[in-house]
Amino acid sequence: MTEWYFVWVEGLRGPVPQKWSSDGLYGQLGRQDVIVRFALTDAEAHLALDELARRHPIPRGK
Repeated sequence: MTEWYFVWVEGLRGPVPQKWSSDGLYGQLGRQDVIVRFALTDAEAHLALDELARRHPIPRGK
């Protein structure tokens, strides 16, 4: 079963939201540009990035 994650990474112009699947997670865990990663529920996995960004904002102080 594929698990989904909502991830904030450092971009050239600030934090960038991304959605990763467990199928493509290999090699991603060691990335230095990851700010925070949220595990998604089955219902959340189908949402667009802008909705996920509202539900899972970047933690304060980052």
